[in-house]
Amino acid sequence: MLTGRGRVVLSLILTLVAIFAWVLFGSGTADAAGSSQGPTTGVVVVQPGENLWSIAQSIDPEGDPRDLVIRIREINALGSQHVFPGQSLIVPIS
Repeated sequence: MLTGRGRVVLSLILTLVAIFAWVLFGSGTADAAGSSQGPTTGVVVVQPGENLWSIAQSIDPEGDPRDLVIRIREINALGSQHVFPGQSLIVPIS
């Protein structure tokens, strides 16, 4: 029969062995997350007279430009919708 202290030591040892095995053999989710590929992106250089709306329409003429404008703003960390000629933007490509 184990004393209270013995039970604590035994549970600590078993916990450490479980953590070691988990780290050694992996959790199984890291491989799945690492193998998935994100959306494909490209670079667009803003031309004179263009804005995010027109760029979104040229990338996906059949889709809703609002969703693409939001995504372009998020990817490029744009605080506003103003872009300038010569500016490079990362855009999602479907």
